[in-house]
Amino acid sequence: MSAKSAVFISTSAAETRAHAARFVADAHAGMVVRLHGDLGAGKTTWLQGLVAALGSGEAVTSPTFALLHEYRAGRLAVFHWDLYRLGADTDWTLLDLPEHLPAGAALTVIEWPERYPGPWPADCWDIYITVSGGERREIEVSRP
Repeated sequence: MSAKSAVFISTSAAETRAHAARFVADAHAGMVVRLHGDLGAGKTTWLQGLVAALGSGEAVTSPTFALLHEYRAGRLAVFHWDLYRLGADTDWTLLDLPEHLPAGAALTVIEWPERYPGPWPADCWDIYITVSGGERREIEVSRP
Protein backbone atom coordinates (compact mmCIF):
# COMPACT_ATOMS: atom_id res chain seq x y z
CA MET A 1 0.00 0.00 0.00
CA SER A 2 1.42 3.34 -0.91
CA ALA A 3 -1.53 5.62 -0.16
CA LYS A 4 -1.46 7.88 2.89
CA SER A 5 -5.19 7.13 3.34
CA ALA A 6 -7.67 5.12 1.29
CA VAL A 7 -11.20 3.84 1.94
CA PHE A 8 -12.63 0.57 0.64
CA ILE A 9 -16.29 -0.46 0.88
CA SER A 10 -16.90 -4.13 1.68
CA THR A 11 -20.34 -5.69 1.37
CA SER A 12 -19.42 -9.19 2.56
CA ALA A 13 -16.95 -11.16 4.67
CA ALA A 14 -15.39 -12.44 1.43
CA GLU A 15 -14.74 -8.85 0.27
CA THR A 16 -13.24 -7.99 3.66
CA ARG A 17 -10.86 -10.95 3.38
CA ALA A 18 -10.04 -9.98 -0.22
CA HIS A 19 -9.13 -6.46 0.92
CA ALA A 20 -6.62 -7.91 3.39
CA ALA A 21 -5.23 -10.16 0.66
CA ARG A 22 -4.52 -7.11 -1.52
CA PHE A 23 -3.01 -5.23 1.43
CA VAL A 24 -0.63 -8.05 2.31
CA ALA A 25 0.90 -8.06 -1.18
CA ASP A 26 3.19 -5.25 0.02
CA ALA A 27 3.67 -6.55 3.57
CA HIS A 28 7.11 -7.36 4.90
CA ALA A 29 8.86 -8.48 8.06
CA GLY A 30 8.98 -5.82 10.76
CA MET A 31 5.77 -4.14 9.62
CA VAL A 32 3.11 -3.37 12.25
CA VAL A 33 -0.61 -3.16 11.45
CA ARG A 34 -2.85 -1.55 14.05
CA LEU A 35 -6.34 -2.96 13.51
CA HIS A 36 -9.17 -0.73 14.79
CA GLY A 37 -12.90 -1.46 15.01
CA ASP A 38 -15.73 -2.19 17.39
CA LEU A 39 -16.57 -5.70 18.55
CA GLY A 40 -17.97 -7.59 15.57
CA ALA A 41 -16.68 -5.09 13.01
CA GLY A 42 -14.72 -7.71 11.08
CA LYS A 43 -11.17 -7.42 12.40
CA THR A 44 -10.70 -11.19 12.67
CA THR A 45 -12.31 -11.67 9.25
CA TRP A 46 -9.83 -9.18 7.77
CA LEU A 47 -6.95 -11.02 9.44
CA GLN A 48 -8.21 -14.35 8.07
CA GLY A 49 -7.78 -12.92 4.57
CA LEU A 50 -4.30 -11.66 5.38
CA VAL A 51 -3.06 -14.97 6.80
CA ALA A 52 -4.61 -16.98 3.95
CA ALA A 53 -3.04 -14.67 1.34
CA LEU A 54 0.35 -15.34 2.91
CA GLY A 55 -0.16 -19.01 2.06
CA SER A 56 -1.11 -20.31 5.48
CA GLY A 57 -3.93 -22.78 5.96
CA GLU A 58 -4.00 -22.13 9.69
CA ALA A 59 -7.34 -21.31 11.32
CA VAL A 60 -7.37 -17.68 12.45
CA THR A 61 -9.26 -16.88 15.63
CA SER A 62 -9.30 -13.92 17.98
CA PRO A 63 -6.67 -14.19 20.73
CA THR A 64 -8.71 -12.18 23.23
CA PHE A 65 -7.98 -14.56 26.11
CA ALA A 66 -4.53 -15.70 24.98
CA LEU A 67 -3.41 -12.15 23.99
CA LEU A 68 -1.20 -13.53 21.20
CA HIS A 69 -1.61 -16.04 18.38
CA GLU A 70 1.26 -16.81 16.04
CA TYR A 71 0.75 -17.95 12.46
CA ARG A 72 4.01 -19.24 10.98
CA ALA A 73 2.97 -21.45 8.06
CA GLY A 74 2.89 -18.77 5.32
CA ARG A 75 5.60 -16.85 3.46
CA LEU A 76 5.71 -14.44 6.39
CA ALA A 77 5.01 -15.16 10.05
CA VAL A 78 2.19 -13.16 11.65
CA PHE A 79 2.04 -12.22 15.33
CA HIS A 80 -1.60 -11.40 16.14
CA TRP A 81 -2.14 -9.49 19.38
CA ASP A 82 -5.53 -8.67 20.90
CA LEU A 83 -5.33 -6.05 23.66
CA TYR A 84 -9.09 -5.82 24.31
CA ARG A 85 -9.02 -6.95 27.92
CA LEU A 86 -5.99 -4.87 28.93
CA GLY A 87 -6.41 -1.55 30.68
CA ALA A 88 -4.54 1.50 31.84
CA ASP A 89 -3.20 -0.44 34.84
CA THR A 90 -1.45 -3.04 32.63
CA ASP A 91 2.20 -3.58 33.47
CA TRP A 92 3.60 -3.65 29.93
CA THR A 93 7.01 -4.79 31.20
CA LEU A 94 5.40 -8.18 31.94
CA LEU A 95 4.24 -8.69 28.33
CA ASP A 96 6.31 -9.42 25.24
CA LEU A 97 4.57 -6.81 23.10
CA PRO A 98 7.28 -4.12 23.32
CA GLU A 99 9.86 -6.68 22.15
CA HIS A 100 7.67 -7.54 19.13
CA LEU A 101 7.72 -3.94 17.90
CA PRO A 102 9.15 -4.15 15.31
CA ALA A 103 8.74 -7.86 14.88
CA GLY A 104 11.92 -8.62 12.98
CA ALA A 105 11.05 -11.70 10.93
CA ALA A 106 7.28 -11.31 11.28
CA LEU A 107 4.36 -9.04 10.49
CA THR A 108 2.67 -7.87 13.70
CA VAL A 109 -1.08 -7.19 13.75
CA ILE A 110 -2.57 -5.59 16.87
CA GLU A 111 -6.28 -5.36 17.65
CA TRP A 112 -7.34 -2.63 20.09
CA PRO A 113 -4.00 -0.77 19.70
CA GLU A 114 -5.33 2.30 21.54
CA ARG A 115 -4.84 0.34 24.78
CA TYR A 116 -1.06 0.24 24.30
CA PRO A 117 0.67 3.51 25.30
CA GLY A 118 3.47 3.06 22.74
CA PRO A 119 5.95 3.86 21.46
CA TRP A 120 5.15 2.61 17.96
CA PRO A 121 7.71 1.87 15.24
CA ALA A 122 7.92 4.01 12.11
CA ASP A 123 6.77 1.15 9.85
CA CYS A 124 3.20 1.19 11.14
CA TRP A 125 -0.16 1.09 9.33
CA ASP A 126 -3.67 1.72 10.65
CA ILE A 127 -6.68 -0.23 9.40
CA TYR A 128 -10.06 1.12 10.58
CA ILE A 129 -13.07 -1.13 10.03
CA THR A 130 -16.46 0.50 10.59
CA VAL A 131 -19.84 -1.20 10.27
CA SER A 132 -22.03 1.00 8.10
CA GLY A 133 -25.16 -1.18 7.98
CA GLY A 134 -25.77 -4.93 7.69
CA GLU A 135 -22.78 -6.61 6.04
CA ARG A 136 -21.42 -3.30 4.74
CA ARG A 137 -18.06 -2.23 6.13
CA GLU A 138 -15.90 0.79 5.48
CA ILE A 139 -12.24 -0.14 5.63
CA GLU A 140 -9.85 2.78 5.84
CA VAL A 141 -6.14 2.28 5.44
CA SER A 142 -3.80 5.00 6.63
CA ARG A 143 -0.22 5.49 7.58
CA PRO A 144 0.60 7.91 10.40
